[in-house]
Amino acid sequence: MSSKDENQQKAENKPNKTPRNIGIALIAIGVALLIFVFYEAYISFLNPGFISNLNSLTSSNTVPISFTAEALVILLIKVAFLGIALAAGSTILSKGVELIK
Repeated sequence: MSSKDENQQKAENKPNKTPRNIGIALIAIGVALLIFVFYEAYISFLNPGFISNLNSLTSSNTVPISFTAEALVILLIKVAFLGIALAAGSTILSKGVELIK
């Protein structure tokens, strides 16, 4: 057997580590993104800024509708951001797991 054939056989038997490394990196990114989303959700749960302002306005028994609408829009934007980030993180994580398999 020539050395060229031996080198070719060694190259065929050697597993390609690039997809595995990329998979590990994607898993790390996905987990980091998911941790970030849960952290942001937890912080928003502990400190909902618009509710404290709403409580101060309810003492007069009248809450301006514009304030209520603004608070709802802010809440919807936060929920949409967290939902999109959660979907992206879980997708990235699943692709990383697929690459490792």
